Amino acid sequence: MSNPDDVARRLGLEKSENGYDLNSKSLLAGIGGPLGIAEAVLPATTFSIVYAVTSEAVYAVGGAAGLSLIFILARLVRRQSLQQAVIGALAIALAAFLALRDGGQAADYFLPGFFTNAAYGFAFLLSVLIRRPLMGYAAQLLFGLQGWRESGQYKRLRLVTIIWVGFFAARLAVQVPFYIANEVELLAASRVVMGAPAYAGLLALTWIMLKRIARDAQGKLEAENK
Repeated sequence: MSNPDDVARRLGLEKSENGYDLNSKSLLAGIGGPLGIAEAVLPATTFSIVYAVTSEAVYAVGGAAGLSLIFILARLVRRQSLQQAVIGALAIALAAFLALRDGGQAADYFLPGFFTNAAYGFAFLLSVLIRRPLMGYAAQLLFGLQGWRESGQYKRLRLVTIIWVGFFAARLAVQVPFYIANEVELLAASRVVMGAPAYAGLLALTWIMLKRIARDAQGKLEAENK
């Protein structure tokens, strides 16, 4: 994380005259915008509905994959990131392969999401274990918070990072048992609920906590300089 604007965008923030701020527009952009939300919600919803009606994995996967491909084409038409479109296409191909391969099952369509959440959760957890919590560097880039590893702000920034660990862990804790039990409809529903809506809440909470930490640090610095 070396680009403040990139970090801000990922956290749903918008650059203003007074630094960075969170508003409804920037928060919407942070969770992918209308198209990104549709990409996160509609394929899984389609998968769940089609599977519930037909009990056929091939139809459910076909419906979800087809819808995802439409979104990818929409990004290309709008001249958005080709890299993101390619990654999306590869993810769809992998999910479809896992669900339709010999010995596969419909719930396998959601397996790539488990690995993604595990990877992100591990990265945040590792940063905590090596005493370099990622949210500390985010605060440093966004608010110019220096020396946070040697100050009282360290524990608070570690807590914010642990919350991110908990977010990814919660997704796995809820969804993996549904996968093991082959509860496809419940798995798809939990994927939707714990997707964009939950992520938006996480971004809002992160912003509130980081802003308060930065404000307290600035107040302490001003008091020491008097």
